[in-house]
Amino acid sequence: MAIVEVSVVPLGTARTSLSNEVARAVAVLQASGLSYELTAMGTIIYGDLDKILETVRAMHESCFQSGVQRVLTQIKIDDRRDQASTPQEKVRSVLEKMKGAVP
Repeated sequence: MAIVEVSVVPLGTARTSLSNEVARAVAVLQASGLSYELTAMGTIIYGDLDKILETVRAMHESCFQSGVQRVLTQIKIDDRRDQASTPQEKVRSVLEKMKGAVP
């Protein structure tokens, strides 16, 4: 299972707010049926890598529907094949290790 962090940023909009374009991209993701977590700075998606990459492409393309002429999409992929993992499990693992850590 892959965990992918994606940030889709339309450039050259008339407004400083990008929430309308981001909402359009997240609607594409929601329709895909993939599991995801929306954060203030990006979106974390987890599941089958092929389906994720197909969906990220559709999210990227959706921004052009609002009239922008340039879109910057950043993708970070964690593709672990020895065991399934979720973002929650990764966070839980770090928090458990912090219990015994000395600052």
